[in-house]
Amino acid sequence: MANLNFDAAVFANAITGFGKTVSRTPVTKTTSNMDGDETLTDGTPENIEVAFFTRTDKYAQDNPGLILDADAIVITLPTQTISKNDKIAYDGVTYRIIDDIFTRRLGATAMYKTARLKVI
Repeated sequence: MANLNFDAAVFANAITGFGKTVSRTPVTKTTSNMDGDETLTDGTPENIEVAFFTRTDKYAQDNPGLILDADAIVITLPTQTISKNDKIAYDGVTYRIIDDIFTRRLGATAMYKTARLKVI
């Protein structure tokens, strides 16, 4: 019987191969105790390496629901910090992460994270 040896290096290579440097601005959400209004506050931008695909990219594989109503997606290594509401800027366009981050796992091992983006 053959053993299959999976590791995250394959995904690291994919991110390097399709990789783009983008600016990620962490965003903090606070809710007012008085009226329940939510406020989004930008943090300090940082450059990160991601695989970045727009809706129109011919090589983006649209698994059901991956693009859906999003304008772009990013794929990162599991060690990268990204969160819902963060801003991603690339090629003069700023996007916001619109959903909770999806982490793809193989058993207990996190392989990569995916986030859907909307132009803001």
